[in-house]
Parts: sequence; C-alpha cells; structure tokens
Amino acid sequence: MSGPRQGSSQPQFMTSVGQNNNVSNGPGTPLIDSIDVDQIVIPEKNSWKNLFSYIGPGFLVSIAYIDPGNFETDLQAGAQYKYELLWIILIASCAALVIQSLAASLGVVTGKHLAEHCRAEYPKVTNFILWILAELAVVACDIPEVIGTAFALNMLFKIPIWCGVLITGLSTLMLLFLQQYGVRKLEFLIAFLVFLIATCFLVELGYSKPNSSEVVRGLFVPEIKGDGATGLAISLLGAMVMPHNLFLHSALVLSRKVPRSVHGIKVIYLNLT
Repeated sequence: MSGPRQGSSQPQFMTSVGQNNNVSNGPGTPLIDSIDVDQIVIPEKNSWKNLFSYIGPGFLVSIAYIDPGNFETDLQAGAQYKYELLWIILIASCAALVIQSLAASLGVVTGKHLAEHCRAEYPKVTNFILWILAELAVVACDIPEVIGTAFALNMLFKIPIWCGVLITGLSTLMLLFLQQYGVRKLEFLIAFLVFLIATCFLVELGYSKPNSSEVVRGLFVPEIKGDGATGLAISLLGAMVMPHNLFLHSALVLSRKVPRSVHGIKVIYLNLT
C-alpha cells in the first residue's frame, strides 16, 4: 500500500470528526499535532535489535497485573478452590490482551492517549465526573497496595507497619525521581523486577509440583462450586481487565517516536502490542 500522494487533500492519519465547543480542534484537524523531543526514535525496520526498543512499555504495563492485590486474590482462590478457577484467568487474560491491544493502537495511530481523547470528545460535566471517579479509583487502588506491601515487609523482615507504609511511599517517590533521567532507565529497572518476580514464581512452582492434569482441567473446564467462588471469580476478572491499564498503555506507547508512514505505524503497533 502506498502513502498519499503529494498535494493530495486526503488526510494520511486519523482526524477529529466531532465538533466540541471545549476544544479548539475542528473537524478534519489532525489528532497528532506535535512531536515530543524526548521520544525514543525507532528506525522503520524489523530487526531483533529493535525488538528491545519496543518491549519497554510492555514491562511497565505488566506491573499492573502482578501487584500485591492481584497476588492476594490469586492465592485466596487457589487456597480455597485449587485449580477450579483457572479458566477465569484464561478468559480474562485473552480479553485483556484484546483490550490492551486496542488501547495501544489508539496511542500509536492518533498520537494521543485515552485521557486526552476523553477530554477532547466529552463535555465538561462528563470530564469532571470522569476525573472525580479516576481520583477515587487511584485512592481505592493505592490503599490496599500500600498496606499490603507494609504487611509483607512486616512478615518478611519484622518491620513495623507504619515504617512499611513510609518505605512504600518512599519507593514510589524514588521511581518518580528516576523517571527524570529517561524512560529507558525506568523500563530497565521495572524489567529487572519483573524477571525477579518471574524467577521466584518458577522456583515456587517447582516446590509445589502441581498436578498437570488438574491444571489442564481447571483451565478448560468451566465450573464454579461453593458459596464464595462467584465472588472470587469476579475478583480474578477484575484483577485482569483493569480500566486504568488502558489509559496507561495508550500513554506509554507515546514514549516511542513512531515513523509517520503506513508501514512505520504497522511495524510499531505490531511490536508494541
């Protein structure tokens, strides 16, 4: 497929088609209006070397799936119902892959993340309600994360709960401080932590020696037994399909400078998703 010819009035990229009184962009205005100088430039070609330039946003997104709250839900489901609810995780993972792929494609093609699109397309009242809900969601998500980490530090190292809360807050500030030195350094740190968690998981898997036939049955035979199984199934689903991850993924892909051509966008999209 060849790109638009020079001098053609046909727009090359997605344009705004709606009229919004709160936004200066009118119909037909390109959604991509600027290029960030801090973006990481990626050549328009396929290679194994370039693969390492793409996987950084994926590691950052993966953090949301392996937080302490999700671990607690998974452990509780496994302790009470063993492998019976694995099919929920399989279905939720497939759904999450599709939705995350759509979020990434939105950022790659338009050059704006999901929050910017909401602000551009919705009226002021709707945007205000979305902002309040987002703030409440951040607080509701951070409270169990901070307290969960504090309890983990207490159980592992006998650190008082209040000290664990302060340490958790300090670690967040350290990550924000690290971000000013470049997104690649932050991605490298997160990738190291993800590999460390994966290694620990594989070691624990070797110790537990799960029954392979029961695991396969749990993955592909849907069943919910027991009074609390439905609630845990909903918790597992919520731990995999998370709205805040859609906003995050659509924004993280913007750290890469996408070659503004049909082939370039396809290459970036396929690698980032």
